[in-house]
Amino acid sequence: MTQSNLDFLKSLINIDSTNPPANEDNVVQVFKKRCESKNIPFDITNLSDQRSNISVTLKSNQRDAGKLLLSGHTDTVKIGAQEWKYDPFKGEIEDGKLYGRGTSDMKSGLAALYLALESLYEEGYELNKDIEFLATAGEEVDSIGAKHYVQSTTMDNIDAIIIAEPTSEKVAIGHKGALWIEVTLTGKTAHGAMPEQGINAVEGMNKVINLVNDLKEEWAEETAALGKSSISANMINGGIQTNVIPDQCVLNVDIRTVTPNIHDNLYNQFNQRLNQLFSDNTSPKVSTQVLLDRATVLTNENAEIIQNALDISNENNITGMAYYTDGSVLNPDSNIPTLIYGPGIETLAHQPNEYVEVKAFERSIDFFKNLIKQFAK
Repeated sequence: MTQSNLDFLKSLINIDSTNPPANEDNVVQVFKKRCESKNIPFDITNLSDQRSNISVTLKSNQRDAGKLLLSGHTDTVKIGAQEWKYDPFKGEIEDGKLYGRGTSDMKSGLAALYLALESLYEEGYELNKDIEFLATAGEEVDSIGAKHYVQSTTMDNIDAIIIAEPTSEKVAIGHKGALWIEVTLTGKTAHGAMPEQGINAVEGMNKVINLVNDLKEEWAEETAALGKSSISANMINGGIQTNVIPDQCVLNVDIRTVTPNIHDNLYNQFNQRLNQLFSDNTSPKVSTQVLLDRATVLTNENAEIIQNALDISNENNITGMAYYTDGSVLNPDSNIPTLIYGPGIETLAHQPNEYVEVKAFERSIDFFKNLIKQFAK
């Protein structure tokens, strides 16, 4: 690997793009400068103040050739309160590891995708498909960049997607979905010494928690690649003060799914069960809202992009990831074959002293370059 490639990755790590507020445009400007230095055409989409996407497209000479989309995000999570041994924005190297926020999740994968494409551009490699590199804003919070791309671009001509999230160089055919539901119970206040005069929303939430526990068994599913589904009650808030019967309680429920296209059905079932639990006049009133909906993404392992990835990596096994990606927005119905593959280590994502192995970064550039050539030959 040339020092230039490693320096380019370090220049991305040097930028604080923690979300919020993200300021992803600072990362985009690094890609812009790189493209300008190589005379590579690019397109920047402004999303809001200091937030933008950047895309680079290599066009095929073939008409209606289809497209391979290379995708990654430019924001990172915050560094947290725990002390770091290494400066999270300096890009220090020790024992063959590059440390910093975003080294694994996912600036190393993002840089590797771009550098693979840049190398093909400089070689003048003739492609039989259009290849688009897309760096998006906001994946860690609201996927603002991916949502804008889908709303403003046709997805019909995309033959496959590569997302360079951290997989420890394993071939992943999908990831779990996430459905977060906020449940609100509204009761009636009364004096704590006269509870019969009120409707206790906090006590009423026991029924919701019991329902969640029942659904752990009823909704249990498992797939070979993605593992087991789950549902859990993870955050609760309610009450005014100790001597007042509480008239409101709020519970957040986290559902992780392994089967595509079931979130609407799960949400409807959940609401039906809640309405049955709180149907009489002495019960709190119940309402819900979806806080987050990220689709399960799952690709058939026999898809061409997956088989190509297995051939190039000399792997026989596929896997799936527990986290969700922008693939939930780009490919919510799992209609587009999607590969998740990156040099980062998934267990280091969002952790202090996050790092990527320099050699893994180097290998991933070659991997993506060879994969593009094989898929678009």
